[in-house]
Amino acid sequence: MNDYKFLNIPDSCLIGNTIYKKLFYENADLSTSDKTLFTDNINKITWLYCLKPETINIKAYKDEVRDYPEIEVIEVLLHKEDKLKRIAELIMRTIPYPMLLIFKLRDKRLFYVAHQRVNQGDSSKNTIEEFIATDWLDSENDLLGKMDIKKMRFTNFYALYSDIVDAISIHNLSTIMPTGDNISGGEARELTAQIDTIGQEITSLRSRLKKESQFNRKMELNVEIKKLEQSKNKLLGGDHDG
Repeated sequence: MNDYKFLNIPDSCLIGNTIYKKLFYENADLSTSDKTLFTDNINKITWLYCLKPETINIKAYKDEVRDYPEIEVIEVLLHKEDKLKRIAELIMRTIPYPMLLIFKLRDKRLFYVAHQRVNQGDSSKNTIEEFIATDWLDSENDLLGKMDIKKMRFTNFYALYSDIVDAISIHNLSTIMPTGDNISGGEARELTAQIDTIGQEITSLRSRLKKESQFNRKMELNVEIKKLEQSKNKLLGGDHDG
């Protein structure tokens, strides 16, 4: 577990057990292509840590919307990288706890997190909110220094998990634009979403531009693209010190 010293999780939370793929084949509603995805891409899944009131001095959290009795840290050792979001979704749906999911490929890591809500129709299931993933990180990446849980809130598992999600959200934004010290995780997610949306609109307009034969319409599309690029650049260059 030396690979995960940066998380600063106490040894009392250590599990270190293999989670066999069979668990997912038997308990998750996997299609044939999902099973192939697991077989072809995943070398091994390890349940690294379980943070719960018995293993760390943090309280469970429960309200009408969320139930966070514990936090899992799970590592997925990969043969190759393909459809990681789908794999993350399948793992997070099958193991219904807030989770720091770590994909590992050779000496690089990639994190996935997502807040969860209690499914109002079926309390044994969870509704996963927005998936937040990092890019591939090497062992020198700045984010690792910010993932030390001892620097986060120990009020309850929702507060701790929110701090983990926020650290990743702020890091993701910092890879595309300068961020001030006072930016919150919520602001970081909002800005990232705005930038992504504008980027998707630009991509869509560019593909329409390629197919367009009318000169006037081409001009109009070019103007729209320029405006969107200006909006995006304004966001990217903006000073968001809060």
